[in-house]
Order: sequence, then structure tokens, then C-alpha cells
Amino acid sequence: MNPPVRRYRVLVLPLAALVIAGLCWLQIEVEKRQRARPASAASSRPRQLAPRFELYDQSSQLVKFERYLGRTRIVLIFFDGDTGADSDPWLTALRDHYAQLQAAKIQVVGVGFASPYANRQAAGRSKPFPFPICTDIGRDRPAPAHTAWGLFNPETIEFQTGFFLIDRSGMVESERGRPRRLNAPARAVESLCAGQWPEEEP
Repeated sequence: MNPPVRRYRVLVLPLAALVIAGLCWLQIEVEKRQRARPASAASSRPRQLAPRFELYDQSSQLVKFERYLGRTRIVLIFFDGDTGADSDPWLTALRDHYAQLQAAKIQVVGVGFASPYANRQAAGRSKPFPFPICTDIGRDRPAPAHTAWGLFNPETIEFQTGFFLIDRSGMVESERGRPRRLNAPARAVESLCAGQWPEEEP
């Protein structure tokens, strides 16, 4: 019995060495391919700290945007205050899939120029929003949040809508020194409704 056992032991060491060498080679090749892969346009975009603001929500409670930054991923939606939050397709879709967002620890914040009363009326026309719907009325200057996020023209008094993604570190993609809004939020909303953080736009 002894000779076969010794032969078996002699074979085990070379086989183990071959397996280890093969795994090391595979890891090296994977790393090479990852390094050789060209960086996408999305990954090369600059990022900046998300601008802060303090606004009142639909319950007339003060919302400090800063309290979310650095703690969770955030979806920030600037909606049309004339038509109301209940007419914004992205806000209503995320409202209807809020359980998935909660499970994924994603915070949603809506901002418009409609008053808290108008935002409560919007909720009454459909159903309540489980996340803050804020009124962008400043004490010292008009539309502080829209202004900070590049969505307000003080000369024409025009408000723009916008959809932004803020990562867990509190950073948002930037373009020309301002936060960059998504051009086509539909795909991002689809991912969010499934409880997944969207991939960056190409």
C-alpha cells in the first residue's frame, strides 16, 4: 500500500502548482484586458459637489438637502410648477415604485416653484408623495435651488425642468461648471423603478 500512496502524494504537488499557476495567469489576463479597455465618455466626465439648498416641502417642513448628501444616493427632479407634481411622469413613476427605492436606499427629492399648498393639492388629485416635494421660494432671492442648479433665468423669469443623479459621496456630473442634467431620464427611471441605480449616460 505504501508505494501507491507515495506516488499519489508526489503527483498532488505538481498538479496543485499547475492549478495555482493557471489561476494566476487568468487573473493577470483579466487585469490586462480591464486596463486596455478604453474609458467611456461617461466615466471621463467631471464631477462636482451637489449644490445645497433649504426649502419647505408639501407639509411646510424645512428640508435641508445637505442632510442627504454623503449618506445616500439621490434622485433630484425639478418639475413644472404650472402643471404640478402629479403631472410629472418621473415623480409619479418613482412614487408608485417607492418600495423598490426604499429597499435600494435611494432618496428622491422633487423641486418646483409651486407653493406647499399647491403641492398638497397635487397629492390630493392623485395620491400622496412619500418623499419631499419642495417649493423653491427663497427669502433673499428668487428660486435659489433652480439658480444653483442652472435651471433659472432671472432675466426672463423662466424655470426649467431637470433630472439629476447624485452619488453616495454627494457628487453630481458637471458640465461647463454647472450640474449636468440627464438628457433622457426614461432609461434611468426604468432602472430606479426596478430598485437599481442607473448607469451613467454615454
